[in-house]
Amino acid sequence: MTDDSQTTDVATCPLCGRANECAIAAGRPPESCWCMTATMDPEALASIPPEAKGKVCICAQCAGGGGSAD
Repeated sequence: MTDDSQTTDVATCPLCGRANECAIAAGRPPESCWCMTATMDPEALASIPPEAKGKVCICAQCAGGGGSAD
């Protein structure tokens, strides 16, 4: 069962493995999350593994298509 927990680690981006900085996973209100005002790259969203869809957030860098972070 431990191998499945790696895939569903809510604090880790399923695409790159870095921290996703998800406010909800950290116990903060959803409206305080960076993703509420971000533009998501459709290709990045399509790349989320099936077992992580709807369970794990991607990070801001992956959401922006892998471009440089501010």
